[in-house]
Amino acid sequence: MKTKEFDRTRFLDYYKRADEFFEAMSDEIVFERYNASALLGIHASIALTDSLTIYENRKRAADEQHTDAVKLLKGICNTKGISEDGPNRLGKILSKKNLVAYGSRFRVMDTNESQSIRLNVERFFTWAYKNFEYLNRNFTQGG
Repeated sequence: MKTKEFDRTRFLDYYKRADEFFEAMSDEIVFERYNASALLGIHASIALTDSLTIYENRKRAADEQHTDAVKLLKGICNTKGISEDGPNRLGKILSKKNLVAYGSRFRVMDTNESQSIRLNVERFFTWAYKNFEYLNRNFTQGG
Protein backbone atom coordinates (compact mmCIF):
# COMPACT_ATOMS: atom_id res chain seq x y z
CA MET A 1 0.00 0.00 0.00
CA LYS A 2 1.42 3.34 -1.02
CA THR A 3 1.12 5.91 1.80
CA LYS A 4 2.62 9.22 2.85
CA GLU A 5 3.51 10.07 6.47
CA PHE A 6 2.18 13.21 8.15
CA ASP A 7 2.32 14.90 11.51
CA ARG A 8 -1.03 14.31 13.21
CA THR A 9 -1.76 18.04 13.38
CA ARG A 10 -2.04 18.12 9.57
CA PHE A 11 -5.41 16.35 9.81
CA LEU A 12 -6.96 19.78 10.32
CA ASP A 13 -5.77 21.02 6.91
CA TYR A 14 -7.53 18.13 5.21
CA TYR A 15 -10.59 18.51 7.41
CA LYS A 16 -10.95 22.18 6.44
CA ARG A 17 -10.53 21.27 2.77
CA ALA A 18 -13.22 18.59 3.12
CA ASP A 19 -15.58 21.08 4.73
CA GLU A 20 -14.98 23.67 1.99
CA PHE A 21 -15.53 21.15 -0.81
CA PHE A 22 -18.65 19.83 0.92
CA GLU A 23 -20.17 23.32 1.17
CA ALA A 24 -19.26 24.11 -2.44
CA MET A 25 -20.88 20.84 -3.58
CA SER A 26 -24.24 22.16 -2.38
CA ASP A 27 -23.63 25.60 -3.84
CA GLU A 28 -23.01 24.20 -7.33
CA ILE A 29 -26.36 22.38 -7.33
CA VAL A 30 -28.14 25.72 -7.04
CA PHE A 31 -26.53 26.79 -10.34
CA GLU A 32 -27.28 23.40 -11.96
CA ARG A 33 -23.56 22.66 -12.38
CA TYR A 34 -24.01 18.97 -11.67
CA ASN A 35 -20.58 17.75 -12.81
CA ALA A 36 -18.88 20.37 -10.64
CA SER A 37 -21.09 19.48 -7.69
CA ALA A 38 -20.38 15.77 -8.05
CA LEU A 39 -16.62 16.27 -8.37
CA LEU A 40 -16.55 18.56 -5.34
CA GLY A 41 -18.44 15.94 -3.34
CA ILE A 42 -15.99 13.26 -4.41
CA HIS A 43 -13.04 15.44 -3.45
CA ALA A 44 -14.72 16.34 -0.15
CA SER A 45 -14.91 12.63 0.63
CA ILE A 46 -11.26 12.08 -0.29
CA ALA A 47 -10.16 15.00 1.89
CA LEU A 48 -12.28 13.81 4.82
CA THR A 49 -10.78 10.33 4.49
CA ASP A 50 -7.28 11.81 4.43
CA SER A 51 -8.14 13.81 7.54
CA LEU A 52 -9.33 10.69 9.36
CA THR A 53 -6.39 8.51 8.37
CA ILE A 54 -3.86 11.20 9.25
CA TYR A 55 -5.47 11.68 12.66
CA GLU A 56 -5.73 7.97 13.35
CA ASN A 57 -2.56 6.58 11.67
CA ARG A 58 -0.47 9.65 10.84
CA LYS A 59 -0.58 8.74 7.16
CA ARG A 60 -2.80 8.96 4.13
CA ALA A 61 -3.08 6.93 0.98
CA ALA A 62 -0.88 8.13 -1.85
CA ASP A 63 -2.18 6.16 -4.84
CA GLU A 64 -3.85 8.13 -7.60
CA GLN A 65 -6.87 5.83 -7.78
CA HIS A 66 -7.57 6.27 -4.04
CA THR A 67 -8.26 2.55 -3.58
CA ASP A 68 -5.74 2.43 -0.74
CA ALA A 69 -7.75 5.12 1.06
CA VAL A 70 -10.65 2.68 1.35
CA LYS A 71 -8.26 0.00 2.67
CA LEU A 72 -6.74 2.38 5.22
CA LEU A 73 -10.17 3.44 6.43
CA LYS A 74 -11.32 -0.19 6.69
CA GLY A 75 -8.24 -0.95 8.77
CA ILE A 76 -9.13 1.87 11.17
CA CYS A 77 -12.70 0.59 11.39
CA ASN A 78 -11.50 -2.93 12.18
CA THR A 79 -9.14 -1.66 14.89
CA LYS A 80 -11.80 0.54 16.51
CA GLY A 81 -14.74 -1.83 16.04
CA ILE A 82 -16.58 0.64 13.81
CA SER A 83 -19.03 -0.33 11.06
CA GLU A 84 -17.49 -0.50 7.60
CA ASP A 85 -20.45 1.39 6.15
CA GLY A 86 -18.22 4.44 5.69
CA PRO A 87 -15.41 2.77 3.75
CA ASN A 88 -17.96 0.86 1.66
CA ARG A 89 -19.77 4.09 0.82
CA LEU A 90 -16.43 5.76 0.07
CA GLY A 91 -15.76 3.01 -2.45
CA LYS A 92 -19.07 3.79 -4.19
CA ILE A 93 -18.25 7.50 -4.26
CA LEU A 94 -14.75 6.93 -5.63
CA SER A 95 -16.07 4.60 -8.33
CA LYS A 96 -17.69 7.68 -9.94
CA LYS A 97 -14.55 9.85 -9.94
CA ASN A 98 -13.11 8.89 -13.31
CA LEU A 99 -16.49 9.10 -15.02
CA VAL A 100 -17.16 12.57 -13.64
CA ALA A 101 -13.67 14.00 -14.02
CA TYR A 102 -12.10 12.18 -16.93
CA GLY A 103 -14.88 10.58 -18.98
CA SER A 104 -13.91 10.08 -22.62
CA ARG A 105 -16.71 12.35 -23.67
CA PHE A 106 -18.21 15.21 -21.78
CA ARG A 107 -21.76 14.52 -20.81
CA VAL A 108 -23.99 16.63 -18.72
CA MET A 109 -24.82 14.83 -15.53
CA ASP A 110 -28.51 14.71 -14.81
CA THR A 111 -30.07 15.58 -11.51
CA ASN A 112 -30.59 11.91 -10.55
CA GLU A 113 -26.90 11.06 -10.94
CA SER A 114 -25.84 14.18 -9.13
CA GLN A 115 -28.38 13.57 -6.37
CA SER A 116 -27.13 10.00 -5.93
CA ILE A 117 -23.52 11.11 -5.54
CA ARG A 118 -24.49 13.95 -3.21
CA LEU A 119 -26.57 11.61 -1.06
CA ASN A 120 -23.68 9.15 -0.77
CA VAL A 121 -21.31 11.98 0.17
CA GLU A 122 -23.73 13.30 2.79
CA ARG A 123 -24.13 9.81 4.26
CA PHE A 124 -20.36 9.33 4.31
CA PHE A 125 -19.91 12.59 6.21
CA THR A 126 -22.71 11.63 8.62
CA TRP A 127 -21.02 8.27 9.25
CA ALA A 128 -17.69 10.00 9.91
CA TYR A 129 -19.18 12.55 12.34
CA LYS A 130 -21.02 9.80 14.18
CA ASN A 131 -17.95 7.58 14.60
CA PHE A 132 -15.10 10.06 15.06
CA GLU A 133 -16.09 12.51 17.76
CA TYR A 134 -13.13 14.82 17.21
CA LEU A 135 -14.78 15.84 13.92
CA ASN A 136 -17.84 17.10 15.79
CA ARG A 137 -15.97 20.16 16.97
CA ASN A 138 -16.30 23.03 14.56
CA PHE A 139 -12.62 23.35 13.67
CA THR A 140 -13.25 25.61 10.70
CA GLN A 141 -14.61 28.27 13.04
CA GLY A 142 -11.71 27.95 15.46
CA GLY A 143 -13.71 25.88 17.98
